[in-house]
Amino acid sequence: MKDRRSRIRTEILTQLYGYRPGVRPAERIARLARMDGEFDSLSEREIKAEAEYLIGRGLVEAVPNPLARFETAYRITSAGIDYAEGEGIV
Repeated sequence: MKDRRSRIRTEILTQLYGYRPGVRPAERIARLARMDGEFDSLSEREIKAEAEYLIGRGLVEAVPNPLARFETAYRITSAGIDYAEGEGIV
């Protein structure tokens, strides 16, 4: 069974893969994951922390949120798409 951090990372990649080429802020990722029932509780802070890990691996990139000037949003990279498809995440 995957630990919580791994499940959060998978959730981030899954959402960003499905929303590509668009971007999604951490708050929206967390809210959708809670609504889908994947997580009873999931904070924006947890999303940001695990997104930073994925950025370090080159699977996700941080970009300015076009809807909120001072907020960061996330987008899956080409390497992230290849990883998600190769691991059977999507």
